[in-house]
Amino acid sequence: MKIKHFFSSIQKRILIITLSCIVGMCILIGLVSYYIFHSYLQNNLIHSTESSLTLLADSINKSVNDIYRMARYCQTNSDIATYIENNPNPGSVLSVATYDSLSEEYNLNASSKYMPRLAIVTAENFLQVVNSTYSSTNNLAKEIPQLDFYETLLNAKGYDFSTGFIADPFHRKGRPVLPIIRPITYQYNAVQAGYLFIEVSADLFTDALDRYGVPEDSMFYFSIDKHNYIYEDGTITEIERNYKTLADLTDSSLADTTTVTKIQTSKGKTQVIVTTPLDMNNCYISQSISYAETISQKPFFINVLISTLTGIIAIGALLMFIMNKMITVPVSQLRTKMQKIADGDFSRDPSIEWDHEIGEIGKGINDLSENVNQLMNKRVEFESQKKDLEYKILLNQINPHFIYNTLNSIKWMAAAQGSDGIAEMTTALSRLLKSISKGTSLLIDIREELSLIENYFTIQSYRYGGTITLDIKVDEEALYDCSIIKFTLQPLVENAIFHGIEPKGCAGHITIHILRDGNDIRIDVTDDGVGMSEEKAKQILNDGNNSADFFRELGVNNVHKRLQYQFGEQYGITIESEPGRYTTMSIHIPMRTPDSKTI
Repeated sequence: MKIKHFFSSIQKRILIITLSCIVGMCILIGLVSYYIFHSYLQNNLIHSTESSLTLLADSINKSVNDIYRMARYCQTNSDIATYIENNPNPGSVLSVATYDSLSEEYNLNASSKYMPRLAIVTAENFLQVVNSTYSSTNNLAKEIPQLDFYETLLNAKGYDFSTGFIADPFHRKGRPVLPIIRPITYQYNAVQAGYLFIEVSADLFTDALDRYGVPEDSMFYFSIDKHNYIYEDGTITEIERNYKTLADLTDSSLADTTTVTKIQTSKGKTQVIVTTPLDMNNCYISQSISYAETISQKPFFINVLISTLTGIIAIGALLMFIMNKMITVPVSQLRTKMQKIADGDFSRDPSIEWDHEIGEIGKGINDLSENVNQLMNKRVEFESQKKDLEYKILLNQINPHFIYNTLNSIKWMAAAQGSDGIAEMTTALSRLLKSISKGTSLLIDIREELSLIENYFTIQSYRYGGTITLDIKVDEEALYDCSIIKFTLQPLVENAIFHGIEPKGCAGHITIHILRDGNDIRIDVTDDGVGMSEEKAKQILNDGNNSADFFRELGVNNVHKRLQYQFGEQYGITIESEPGRYTTMSIHIPMRTPDSKTI
């Protein structure tokens, strides 16, 4: 019960909500700040790694381009082409001269140390420039064509590194090298006469990495065609293709620009990898970013975050105190005033009308108390006037009965004196007035509406000396029971008499035809009067009422609007007329019974 009472207080609710908002805000700010901090540092690390990796790639590419230049020299040099064409024996003058030229170019190449073996090979002989540690007595002209990759590399359109690093087949320790085999053609035609064989040492990569310096918590990878390698402890080791992203590094879809991806290592850890391509076909270098800087920056971030959250909590506490001061005291005074009102004190209390929103409530309470006092004073006055009002209402109810009784008396007097026309006209007027005064229902059935029209027409026929006639035609018996708005037909019949038949100065005839029109009802009111123009027809529907007697406020335009308001804009009145011949006003209404059910 105490807990329930605690939460029933608005003050306590505000306290709980404010504390919850402050705590939630602190948690949200902490999470968002950590995410932004982590993302910012990671982006910086990625950009830093990209820059460093680009520099490393430029260093490796410089050596690779030196090797490519040496290969192009061997393929295009005229001395080497002459040697290939003549295929001289070892020790001959041409062989020695060609070797000297080749050796000189080799020694001048800045990356010759990464080419431990370079050989110009013909069908039977070869010239070899080799590092002393890689020297051997193997017959390259016979052994190279027997290598598994010989045909693939020789017939490739460009430099093919699909072999990856292999153990040097001509060195006793089998040091890792990348083999290059390119054809050398005759000097004056494109027919292959020999080929170039170059071994590229793995030192080309390891020397660059030794200068580069890989952070302890960062991993360095190579992807050479379909082979993946990892650089650890100064050596390059081939790894299995169990690294999700590295396994796809040689896909043709990989862009020839630096990319950032995530991989899942064999130990289940996720690494962010920055990859950049080399100037070697399908060769890439990759490095995982180092998080050592992130870890070193965390204490600073935590201190800043704690300071920020402490400031937020302090501001929240101050706001709680201010809100409590601004809300609790005024609410307490309002409660006191309401208790006074409950005890019967309706006097105005200006002290609760502060200059803020709660003061508006206090002003409203004061106004309410004064209004209640005024209402109580007026209640007595209203009670005293009640009997007079009831008496006036009774008189208004008696007046229609007095008119009916008077008309009936006139009717019997006219019948007694043989004035049948006066009796019939009086009866029609009595019935018409009774229809007007009885009930408040807007909708009546068509049978009752036709009865009203017959009474109205009886009066008009006597007025015009029987020169106008009325014919009513209903196609189906069921249509009598359909609903229509009360006094819909009368303005149309009146319009036909006063504006159609009367102006032509002779007898006239009016026809009312009720028929089905699809799922609706159409009622045509046709007269053989003077007719009207199309502009006049539009004016009748748009310019308000045009009746001139008792039913003036129920003009054609008024009826048209009432039909649309009641049934929808697709219903109402349409007019078809031909000047000098006829006018037909058609009423369109839905086919419904008085209980609003569609037939």
